[in-house]
Amino acid sequence: MLDNNIWSYLGDEQAGSRFRALVRSMGHHVVTPPGVLLEVLQHPRSDKREAIVRAILAGTDERLRSEADLEGAEVIAEVRRLHPEWVRSAADTGREATWRTYWTKTFWRQAVELHELFRGTGLAQNTARSAQFMVDVQKEQQRVWRKGKFDVSDLSRITAFPSDETAPGPQLGWKAGDKIAAWRPRTQEVYWYSFAVGRRSVLTHEDTTGADWVGARVDLSAMCASREEFNRFWLYQVEAENMPRNWLRWAAETVQADMKVTGGNPRDVQHASHLPDCDVFLTADKNFLRVLNRIAEQAPVPVGRGLRIAPAAHDDIVEAIEATLSTL
Repeated sequence: MLDNNIWSYLGDEQAGSRFRALVRSMGHHVVTPPGVLLEVLQHPRSDKREAIVRAILAGTDERLRSEADLEGAEVIAEVRRLHPEWVRSAADTGREATWRTYWTKTFWRQAVELHELFRGTGLAQNTARSAQFMVDVQKEQQRVWRKGKFDVSDLSRITAFPSDETAPGPQLGWKAGDKIAAWRPRTQEVYWYSFAVGRRSVLTHEDTTGADWVGARVDLSAMCASREEFNRFWLYQVEAENMPRNWLRWAAETVQADMKVTGGNPRDVQHASHLPDCDVFLTADKNFLRVLNRIAEQAPVPVGRGLRIAPAAHDDIVEAIEATLSTL
């Protein structure tokens, strides 16, 4: 899997086909999630945007399902395992298939022809608002952590306990005196606003994507009928190894706040959710490589390792990629 900065180099050099020939000759298989293409479509220059899109289309072997689809699948699987009474008697497979077809096929077919129109759509605007909201939250989190000299090097030691913010009352599923792995209440909080309120945007300014994917197979009204039972599901029952993408999202956001916060952080979090889908993730970003390495060491399941490409040390980007892949 390639970071957007690598695809950008390939687009600038119009080297998508050369890259594809290289990776095939080396026996590699390139996977790309729609979030990568979505980020490219935010590029302000039409000519560069089109060149990068064409490089991605030429160099990709497999188009992955969206991170919302895959993260939602983890939730559905845990609901089936732990609370089968929350599963819908009749899944909305038609709606699910329509969305999956869009993000794995239609979206890609339209990318070249519609990339100019996309920048003015509601999807583009919502994406930008969501990204800015996350960056603002991370900056505030970073300020608080640095003031308190908070250590995030060992993610397993980051815990949360009931407070007015995390649990306004003892009836909400927390056991008295418990400190719980921080990814649990954070994930519980996000999904409560996504499922119970029906709009994840209340918390993150995003749309209803999470509720849509999970709601196709889970009765969200039944799941959210008891806040106490809902919270207990997330705080005590689900297992991190069964929800690695949800854990990775939290972990990436957490580690990022320990470094320089940039406008690219939200997209990098999306990429981190796809680490179980690859063996190697190539990037030119030193900070993101540090994020990848830290969370890969502590992830509940094996995930792809990060490798840094150094384009300046080579004649062109394809040569730089070949040199890096040759070290495997």
